[in-house]
Formats: sequence, structure tokens, C-alpha cells
Amino acid sequence: MTQCPYCRQAIPDDSAFCDQCGKELMWCPECKRPKRGTECPVCGNDLILGHLWINKGTEEGEAVLVGNGWSLVLQAGPFGRRGGIWPELGTCQYVSGSHGIIGKAGDGWTITDSGSTNGTYVNGQKLSAGAAVTLKKGDKVRIANLEFTVE
Repeated sequence: MTQCPYCRQAIPDDSAFCDQCGKELMWCPECKRPKRGTECPVCGNDLILGHLWINKGTEEGEAVLVGNGWSLVLQAGPFGRRGGIWPELGTCQYVSGSHGIIGKAGDGWTITDSGSTNGTYVNGQKLSAGAAVTLKKGDKVRIANLEFTVE
């Protein structure tokens, strides 16, 4: 077990995310411990995203939503507080239980709001329930009160 650098709770050593607070962990390859920030305060090495650290993370070129201390890998499926492709959202009270759906469209990705209470926005525009919007690198996505950038 190790300690989350954000909430200080005990978590398994092979965690990409803290299962207590939901933050994505940044790991030091030298110290082999999760740290805050982008550089290890102990040895000075660049920190590695939790997904990459546990070898099931993003491959070069995969699309990711980054923000709020999280990196959410785009994969097809539903998302919301009750589960789906991003279990991290289960801790967010403003995210609806069945908030939306990520879809695959050719080489790209789409996002659809499922009639959520607090909405899904792309570049400041609220999505209509059921209408899929194509995501591009650099787009700003808001899921309820959580803000992300497509990378």
C-alpha cells in the first residue's frame, strides 16, 4: 500500500487513480511513489501519469480529456456518476447518474449528453440531449462542473 498525495488515504501500489478521492496519480519512476505536480520534489525526475505507470494507460496518439487533476482516456461507452467508462466521476455530485456517452466515429470521437441535469458543454455550447458532437484536439469540454481539454 502507498499513500495518496492528495487525500493521504492508503491506496494499492498499482493505482492509476486514488480510489478514495478520484485524482489521477502522478508517479516518480525513481522513487516509485505517487507525488503532486509534474516533477518529483525528492529526486527532480519528471512524473509519469498513473495510466502509463501501471502499463495500461494512454498509447501515443490516444485522445484524452485532461482537467481537474484527471486524465480520462476516450473510449466508447456511457459515463456518469453511477458508472461507465470513467468510474472517477462517481465522486462528483453534479454529474448525473447516466450523464452521457462517448462514441467512436471513424478516426475520431463524439460526445453525447443523455439528458443530464447539469449539462455537457463543448467549447461553451450546451449539448442538446441525444445530439452527438465530434471532439477535436484542443476542444474545451465541461461535464456538469468539471472542465477538461481534449488532448
